[in-house]
Amino acid sequence: KVADVVINERGRSISMVDTKSVLERTIEIAKEINNGFICCNVQETDLAGHSENVDRYAEKLQIADRLIGELMDTIHGDDILLIMADHGNDPTIGHSKHTREMVPIMMYGENLKKGYIGIRRTLSDVGATVADYFKVKSPENGESFLRDIISDEV
Repeated sequence: KVADVVINERGRSISMVDTKSVLERTIEIAKEINNGFICCNVQETDLAGHSENVDRYAEKLQIADRLIGELMDTIHGDDILLIMADHGNDPTIGHSKHTREMVPIMMYGENLKKGYIGIRRTLSDVGATVADYFKVKSPENGESFLRDIISDEV
């Protein structure tokens, strides 16, 4: 799914849907590389939300929670782990449509400031921040928040 939204000219795309498999493979890749950009998409919470399946949604969240904890153990130095969604999909709302336009952005890293980055104007801010981090051309839209999250002590 990521290949549909992220340009990946020098990388590789691995197509899979199962939450456990996606995150376990992400952990493996994080352990294999010294530098780079990894983007994974956990789709099953979205699918469970659309099908209004609360039990499946909770099951997938529990799997993701455990494996994100393991992924955090691979984050060192200047690495940044960013976890977010493109929209909300509440399985208890009474319909199968998207339920949130604004979603949390959670970040983890040894050199990150603790705190709140505020409400972003657009999801494009994440792409602009990634471009800023890797010192590549910024996308057409979005404003980097990198300076707001990197500790001054670095």
